[in-house]
Amino acid sequence: MNATFPKERATFSIDSSVKKRLDRAVPKSKRSSFVEYAIERALREAEKRKALAQIRAFKPYPLKGPGVVDTLDRVRVQRGEQLAASDRDK
Repeated sequence: MNATFPKERATFSIDSSVKKRLDRAVPKSKRSSFVEYAIERALREAEKRKALAQIRAFKPYPLKGPGVVDTLDRVRVQRGEQLAASDRDK
């Protein structure tokens, strides 16, 4: 909702009960901004849902060799051994 972009008129139908609620809740001078903000939020949420669905559809990539957890465990053990050896050398 940047003021530098030109505005366009849009015509669409909404349920009469929704229109009445809009009329009661939002002053006439603020309705376009209110509706634009609501549509923008709804579109952003739809885009997020679509992206999440695409992420969930990714097929797992087969790992060759040890996984991350195994590698971290090995690094921790090695570091512990290094620390123990340096303590013995003191």
